[in-house]
Amino acid sequence: MKTGLVLGGGGLVGMGYHAGVLKALQEAGTEPGASDVIVGTSAGAIVAAYLAAGKTVDDLYREAQGNGTPEVSGPEAFEADIRALFTPLWSNRAERMRRIGGAVFAYTAATGYWARVSGSKVPGRRLRARFPAGLYSNSATEERLRRELPAQWPRTDLYCAAVELYSGRRVALSSANTPPGSFVTAVLASAAIPGVFPPVRMRGRYYVDGGIAGAVSLDVAVQQGCERITLVAPLGWRPEEGVRTLSSDLWKPVLARSLNARTINREIAAARAQGVEVLVLRPWLNELPVLGFNAMAYHDRAAVVEAARLNTSRVLEARG
Repeated sequence: MKTGLVLGGGGLVGMGYHAGVLKALQEAGTEPGASDVIVGTSAGAIVAAYLAAGKTVDDLYREAQGNGTPEVSGPEAFEADIRALFTPLWSNRAERMRRIGGAVFAYTAATGYWARVSGSKVPGRRLRARFPAGLYSNSATEERLRRELPAQWPRTDLYCAAVELYSGRRVALSSANTPPGSFVTAVLASAAIPGVFPPVRMRGRYYVDGGIAGAVSLDVAVQQGCERITLVAPLGWRPEEGVRTLSSDLWKPVLARSLNARTINREIAAARAQGVEVLVLRPWLNELPVLGFNAMAYHDRAAVVEAARLNTSRVLEARG
């Protein structure tokens, strides 16, 4: 039976959530990296890249908790990572306003509206220079990825979901459809939130975060013939008996996940309708206050990771 591991988007918080879930799977006797196919979207693409490149689940777990080497995962390193992640690309108010205009256009284009009126035509160079499509630099992320990941794709059955900016088309980037040595570029593209970070250029095309088309890209694993898939969806949520979504500490994170939760449910239903067995691992309602409203904000990493591990263990134990 062909197996798949699908890691969905979820920002900085989602990366910690993935680490906790993967640790629970390992403790239950499953080695996530041994799946026949691995699909990652946005933050999930980064975790998938490290897993496919040889980083162990234990390494990911320790670093996500802040218990790795100080230069990689200590509190100071985490704060520095967040500051570097949001390094502004503007130096004055006028430039900031131009970038905001470019950001709005980039998001609109990524959702497919530009393609419908232009036929996917790439805007002219002068227009793109006047209204750059990115508010914050992704150079620090790129430098770290190039330092820690190989240039070549580590396996042929690894897919990073991205969106072609000016067509709005979702693309599953892999070793088969990208240039040699473009592994890091593909991972960076999958996590380039449109409007927030600049689009990533590859073979004359511009790519942004695959999460704009769907939070999990479960269909990629289905298309690759997987019959049993483990889906990790940080942007979804699992209902609990007796827990009200409108309670004071839940309504904001539930609202933030509402659209993604619906699209995730549709993808799960579509996969199961084709006879695919899907194990869905997503936050319980009681985890959402820990995960918070803003997936890109500073957070208690250890609490996120441990909540994900414990609550995933609940699901796995209930399955038997």
